[in-house]
Amino acid sequence: MTSTKTIAVSESVWERLKERMKREEARSLSEVVARLLEEASGAPSSRFGVHRRLKAKLTQEEHEEITRDLH
Repeated sequence: MTSTKTIAVSESVWERLKERMKREEARSLSEVVARLLEEASGAPSSRFGVHRRLKAKLTQEEHEEITRDLH
């Protein structure tokens, strides 16, 4: 089970996150933040082996575990 944490953001950031969530059809604000972090890291979403619009998501750790023998 995944644990959750609470973070504080300004009202303007909250509104921008909600707008982006709607625009990208994300299921949660957590998904929006995860996408932003992926974009900021410069790692293309294709690197994780699953198209970002699909429901199945792989974390970087899961991707590395699956592809360990390929490297």
